[in-house]
Amino acid sequence: MQISVTFRHIDSSDALSDYATEKIGKLAAKYLKNTESAHAILSVNKHRHQAEINIHASHFDISAHEVTDDLYSAIDLTLNKLERQLRKHNDRLNHHKGRNSVARKSFPVHVDVFDAEGLKGSDAARKVIETDAIPAKPLTVDDAILQLELSNNEFLVFHDAERDRISVIYKRRDGNYGLIAPNT
Repeated sequence: MQISVTFRHIDSSDALSDYATEKIGKLAAKYLKNTESAHAILSVNKHRHQAEINIHASHFDISAHEVTDDLYSAIDLTLNKLERQLRKHNDRLNHHKGRNSVARKSFPVHVDVFDAEGLKGSDAARKVIETDAIPAKPLTVDDAILQLELSNNEFLVFHDAERDRISVIYKRRDGNYGLIAPNT
């Protein structure tokens, strides 16, 4: 990775340059695999010390800047901003990977038909009248209840994100909710 430091309206300092280079290198090594380059711009305007850092990775660019009374603290605060952004970016990638594998699964639902008297025994003609592929969205139980309340359905098949299993939540006649989940 190539790290460059530019000084504006200030004499170049090896100590500042080494400090910024070392900190940027550690941050990039911790959060990024394929970092192409990084550029730090350090400037002073009267009493305003500004640090701006731009990191160019293989699939995205990230930047931050900060203004303080001290150039070292400006570098540190800028790196803190970059670290928050990189953590958020990595969390999005990890969360996105986990959701795709589960959200694409579909489960067939079979609905039985009852005869006119409501019998479902051997005397009643039983046929599957409907088969649907339902995407099992990763949700918590509370989110599944909200989703069920918003829909007109009587049940909801979902991937329980807390317990990592497929579950079904349904409306009961007494106004409460029932949860069907496998024992694992």
